[in-house]
Amino acid sequence: MALERLCSVLKVLLITVLVVEGIAVAQKTQDGQNIGIKHIPATQCGIWVRTSNGGHFASPNYPDSYPPNKECIYILEAAPRQRIELTFDEHYYIEPSFECRFDHLEVRDGPFGFSPLIDRYCGVKSPPLIRSTGRFMWIKFSSDEELEGLGFRAKYSFIPDPDFTYLGDCQFELSGADGIVRSSQVEQEEKTKPGQAVDCIWTIKATPKAKIYLRFLDYQMEHSNECKRNFVAVYDGSSSIENLKAKFCSTVANDVMLKTGIGVIRMWADEGSRLSRFRMLFTSFVEPPCTSSTFFCHSNMCINNSLVCNGVQNCAYPWDENHCKKKKK
Repeated sequence: MALERLCSVLKVLLITVLVVEGIAVAQKTQDGQNIGIKHIPATQCGIWVRTSNGGHFASPNYPDSYPPNKECIYILEAAPRQRIELTFDEHYYIEPSFECRFDHLEVRDGPFGFSPLIDRYCGVKSPPLIRSTGRFMWIKFSSDEELEGLGFRAKYSFIPDPDFTYLGDCQFELSGADGIVRSSQVEQEEKTKPGQAVDCIWTIKATPKAKIYLRFLDYQMEHSNECKRNFVAVYDGSSSIENLKAKFCSTVANDVMLKTGIGVIRMWADEGSRLSRFRMLFTSFVEPPCTSSTFFCHSNMCINNSLVCNGVQNCAYPWDENHCKKKKK
C-alpha cells in the first residue's frame, strides 16, 4: 500500500512539472511571436513617420548603449514630389563586423523590406548623407546577443524632388481628335532664352469621354541614358508624381496608351542638352464597340472617322491608312 501511494504521489508531481513547463514554453513562444508586431512607443523602437518638417529618431536607449537582440524598423514618408535626406550625428557606434553581418543599420530606397538596398552600415564612423529617389525610406536597426554599442541618432528632412519639380512657366495646351506635341514650339514662341535649361509642359485634353494614345514621330536625347540631364516624361491624368506613366531618356521612346482623357508631357533638358528634341502625335480614342462616327482600329480603340485616310497613322497599327486611294501626280 505504501508503495502504491508513493507511485501515485510521483505521478501527480510529474504531471504538475509537465504542465508548468508546457505553460512556460507556450508563454515563451507567444512572446517570441509578438516581437516585431507589438506596438512599441515611437521613442523607443519602430516608427512610421509622416510629417511635413522632418525630425529625428534614434536607436533604443541612445545615447546609452543599445540593448541586445533588438530589431527596430523605421519607415519615413515624404509628401508627393518630395524626397528624403538622412543624416547622422557624429556620436555613432555600431558593433563593427565584416559586411556588417552582426549589429547593423540597413537602409532601403522605398517603403518595404524588399525595396532596393541602399547600403548596410556599422562600425565607428557615421554614414554619409543618404538620399532617397522617391517618397519613402525603409530603415532597420538590428542587434545580436553580444557586444552592444552607443548606437545612432538620425535626422530626416524632406527636399523637393528635382526630377518632378516644375521650375519654369513654359506651358502649352492642346485638345481635339488629334494633334502634334513638338519641342520646337519652345524656341518658336521664345519660351526660354538661349543657353538656358528647357523645362516645359504640354497639357493634352481628349474629346469628351475619350482617352489618349501617344506615338513618337521624332525623338532624340542629346545625352542618352542621362536622365538627370534630359528626359521626356508622360503623366496620365495630372502632373502628380503618382500619375507618372513613362519617362524616356535613352535612345528609344515607346508608344503610350493613357487611361484618362488628360495627358501631361514634360520635357527637361539642361543647359548642355538644348539639342534634345521630340515630336509626338496624340490621338483621342474610345474603346469598342465603335459607333457609326468612329473607325475600329483593330487594337481595342475607335478613332473619329475624320482621321481615316488623312495621311497620318492615328491607329496603333496603320489600318486607318491601309486602304486609302493614292492620289496620282
